[in-house]
Amino acid sequence: MPRPRRRETAPPGGSTLTGTRLLRENLPRPATPAPGTPVPAAGPRRRRFSFFRKFEPRFIADIVSELKKVTWPTFGETRYLTMVVAIVALAVGILLGSVDLVFGWIMEKLFF
Repeated sequence: MPRPRRRETAPPGGSTLTGTRLLRENLPRPATPAPGTPVPAAGPRRRRFSFFRKFEPRFIADIVSELKKVTWPTFGETRYLTMVVAIVALAVGILLGSVDLVFGWIMEKLFF
């Protein structure tokens, strides 16, 4: 069963503030503009292709929002880290190649 609404009446003489509610007397509505009068824009302009948003899966919006949070490296950092990777790859290649040569030499001496 819904609760009955409490009635509040405005004292004579106009609007007053009682508690946290503003009470005002009934005023006539403003006149409607004449036909053919341009109506000002109600809010901010919409983007041109914003209607595509409803076709976009949610995960794409999540990906875009996460990519906006990424701190991208500068060109100098990218160049430096690329050189580090190349040097480490070369060092590991030399190490594994030398281990392979040593084991190959041991196998040749033992069995041939």
